[in-house]
Amino acid sequence: MAERRIVHLKQKRVSRTARRLAAKYSMNRQLAQIVLEEADSICGGVSGFLLTIKQGILTANAGVDVKNSPTGTATLWPAHPDSSASGLRASLMHDGNARIGVVIVDSRVTPLRLGTVGIAIGVSGFRTIRDDRGKRDLYGRRVVVTRSNLADDLASAAHLVMGERDERKGLVVIRNAPVVMINTASGKLALDASNCLIGSSLSSFDLAGLKP
Repeated sequence: MAERRIVHLKQKRVSRTARRLAAKYSMNRQLAQIVLEEADSICGGVSGFLLTIKQGILTANAGVDVKNSPTGTATLWPAHPDSSASGLRASLMHDGNARIGVVIVDSRVTPLRLGTVGIAIGVSGFRTIRDDRGKRDLYGRRVVVTRSNLADDLASAAHLVMGERDERKGLVVIRNAPVVMINTASGKLALDASNCLIGSSLSSFDLAGLKP
C-alpha cells in the first residue's frame, strides 16, 4: 500500500487466457488477469486460487490479495521486495540510530499442511542462510545438506504476531535474533527448480491450451 501497488479490479481488461483460467478455477476474471500479469509461471490451482511462482517463490495467486485491500481492489507485492527492504532499513537506521535488518513478510500455505505461515519476500541487512553442512550432528555424523533459512524463520515468528485479519500490526520488532548482520545485500533465497524436491515435480501450464 505504501508503494501504491493497489489495482482496481474493474479497470482491468480481461484477456482470453484470463477468462479461461477464471472459468477453470472459479475465479473473478479481473483477479485472474492480475495474477496472470504478476506471475512468472502458473503451475495449477484449486477453486479460487492459482498456484504460481513469483520471484522464485511458490505462492498462491502470485501474492495478489483482495483480503485487507480496499473494496474493489487487489494489493500486489512490492515490485522489487529486496530493494524495498533496503530502503526501509536505511530509513529506519537513520531515524532510529540502530543497526537492524528488515524482512518484508507475507503469508503462504505449506504443501499438505492446513493453514498459513509467514514467508520472507524481501530481506536486507543480515545473512539469510545458516549453512550447517560439514558440521557434526548430535551423534557426530557430518551434516550433508542442511541449510537453515533464517529469513523465513523470522518471517513466521513475525506472522504469528501480526496476524492476517484486522489486527493492524504492520510492524514487528524481533530482538536478539541469531543472525549475522551485514551491510551488503543479504543474498538470494530462491532455489532453482531442478534442485528443489517440490519444484522439480511441478509443471508449468501451457497457457494457450491450459494444460500442465
